[in-house]
Amino acid sequence: MAENDRWTTERGPWPLRSLWDPQHRTTLYLMLNQAIGAMTGLAFWFLLARVAGLPPGELGIGYSVLALGTAVGLVAKGGLDTALIRTVPGAHRLEGVRLLRFGVLLGTTVALLVASALAVTAGSGDFLADLSPESWILVALVAVLLVVTWLQDAYFLGGGDPRATFRRNLVFSGARLALPVPIVLLALPAPVPLTWALALVASTLAGIVLARRIPGRAGSSVPRSRFLRCAARNMAGNAAEILPGLLLVPLVLAVSGAESAGYFGMAWTAASLLFLATAAVGRSALVSMSHDGVSGRAVRRGALQCVALIGPAALVGVLFAEPILWIFGPEYATTSATAFRVLCASTVFVAPAFLYLAVLRAEERPLPLVLFPLALVAALFVLAPFLTVQAGITGVAVAWLLANAPFGAYAAWRLVLIREVRKDASMAVDRRTDVE
Repeated sequence: MAENDRWTTERGPWPLRSLWDPQHRTTLYLMLNQAIGAMTGLAFWFLLARVAGLPPGELGIGYSVLALGTAVGLVAKGGLDTALIRTVPGAHRLEGVRLLRFGVLLGTTVALLVASALAVTAGSGDFLADLSPESWILVALVAVLLVVTWLQDAYFLGGGDPRATFRRNLVFSGARLALPVPIVLLALPAPVPLTWALALVASTLAGIVLARRIPGRAGSSVPRSRFLRCAARNMAGNAAEILPGLLLVPLVLAVSGAESAGYFGMAWTAASLLFLATAAVGRSALVSMSHDGVSGRAVRRGALQCVALIGPAALVGVLFAEPILWIFGPEYATTSATAFRVLCASTVFVAPAFLYLAVLRAEERPLPLVLFPLALVAALFVLAPFLTVQAGITGVAVAWLLANAPFGAYAAWRLVLIREVRKDASMAVDRRTDVE
């Protein structure tokens, strides 16, 4: 075969072929999904802060309710979404639907139990005393709805249809923009979490409709024991991506009060766009490795996506922190800019960590998947209260960076080894495929 033919497929020469690669295509949909969700998320907080005029204290409490609901949902979901991504590709369509329903039933039950236990614990002491009983009901509701939508997305990805995830989240994003101002004008209680919950209801209904459009496929049955073992192995690894960051705003609320939580919450909202985009790269790599196995090629593509997409965005955040935060108001630009810069800079460690977590989940290595999130959460709870007292909300951002630095550096080193050790093998696979 001629050398030039090696870079040609039925879709065209190499530059065009790379755009149609399944991993790149999945990453594109997931990052578009994150980008639209991020922009509408910023617009959501803009509407509440600038148009509706909610004070920082109320925003801080609302953000804390959403963070706690997301944290509870994340714990309840565990590794069920990864189990769906790993098992749905080999299952026939009806079995995939059964796995989705089983995961939703299990996850929502755990969410209600965890939310109830957390509310009772908080009510028995002074921790998070600013949250009312109604707030805890909304924590549970948000958690349950997030479990459902996350598992719907995992089912779509496992079924090879990332567009369905994108469409479901379009409904969620549109509802977040349409609801805040009317809810505030109607003087409904808890406008921040109530808006979020209603938007999740709309997107859940959209997900049910989209799930029925997934085409049928051949496959086998999946024993529930195998599904649960896969979920258990990946439980802590999934939490590592999001859970530590979710704890920061409630921690600021407990240590420094609602107003500081509001200021830090807006800085975290803006910076989390980078972290969500990085998580999308890792999730796309996981989908690729679930179909094709862990390879240096998948790692190289994920690393390239981080460097080309995440790196420039983080640099923009560092250089233009105040103009970005000004959308929430001049007081946010003044108070939260330094914390935002530190959070953006932490992407240097967060990006390789998220990509390496995808490798660990694909290889189903339970020990590091358990140890990393536990170590990160422990480091945050040691560093954040101390640094918050010393440097305010900037100290919280520094605690986040320091807690991520060790694992991020280790993950970067391991990714380099994977790229080099498995480079020849992945290239050999490419050559065999091209010859065929």
